[in-house]
Amino acid sequence: MSSEPEPERRSGRPDRVAVIAEPELPGVLELLEEEGWGAIQLPPAGLDPETTSAWLEQVAEHVAEFRRNGYAVVVLDDGLDPDRLGAAFSGLGVGPLPRLALPAEEDELRDFLHQNAVQPPSAGGLTPDT
Repeated sequence: MSSEPEPERRSGRPDRVAVIAEPELPGVLELLEEEGWGAIQLPPAGLDPETTSAWLEQVAEHVAEFRRNGYAVVVLDDGLDPDRLGAAFSGLGVGPLPRLALPAEEDELRDFLHQNAVQPPSAGGLTPDT
């Protein structure tokens, strides 16, 4: 019998979150649900710069809070503008996140999610170095 923790917290919500490029979301949402991951959508293309910046700021604040609370967080994006999200994270204590460019083969995506299902101990900033 395994004593590994269940992939979801007592609230029933996943403790793993993928930040996803808007055009890729429909193609991966079902797989994320099957694997026990939640999703945060990145802003769609075509928004005005002010709205895009505000959206990214909200995403970054959510991700920072998730990381502080021990969630595993990954980025699944289309690779078109990776610097925008990094800029939004600056100053929030969010280090580099595991990233996979989409579209990707289903097996590749599943492997990536499995490999990153647990947040590294030092990523949350709450675990002392030993």
